[in-house]
Amino acid sequence: LRWSIAHLNDASPATLHRMQALGLGWLLQNAFYFRGEAFIGQRGFDVARFAPPIVSALRMQLPIGGGTDAHRVMSHNPFVSLQWMQDGKTIGGVPMRAPEELPTRQAALRIFTAGSAWITHDDRQRGSLKPGFLADLAVLSKDYFTMPIDEIGSLRSVLTMVGGRMVYAEGPYAALEEKLPK
Repeated sequence: LRWSIAHLNDASPATLHRMQALGLGWLLQNAFYFRGEAFIGQRGFDVARFAPPIVSALRMQLPIGGGTDAHRVMSHNPFVSLQWMQDGKTIGGVPMRAPEELPTRQAALRIFTAGSAWITHDDRQRGSLKPGFLADLAVLSKDYFTMPIDEIGSLRSVLTMVGGRMVYAEGPYAALEEKLPK
């Protein structure tokens, strides 16, 4: 088993070190996208600047899996979470996290892919595009690596493959949708 902690939005450096020593992973959700202003009101901007301490945990090589904490409290859309990881802003546009705690695009994407595969113990078959791994991939509506960060939340998949099998297609790939098993 791989143990992890979820909903740890304001982890201290001591807590991150304890997690590292215990071999724990961290399930990171974007709850502060919706409730960031409330957190700032309760704890202040000084604490919010490091909530959550994503880059600090990455520097420690702490395994982090990305998620959305969806349906009850958040959108299921992973791109909203990817945008929030990188800009640190609430739904109201309030910047919370300090720039030094904002991961790069590549680091945020790795959290959702390779990091989540580690959490689920699938890291020997998922989370990377390389020989011998399952072909789980999405062709996106825009280029994630070059588009403005504040637009990442509007991305969508126009072609999705799971295990090398196409499961969704739209737009330029819509004709392929007809070939999907019903």
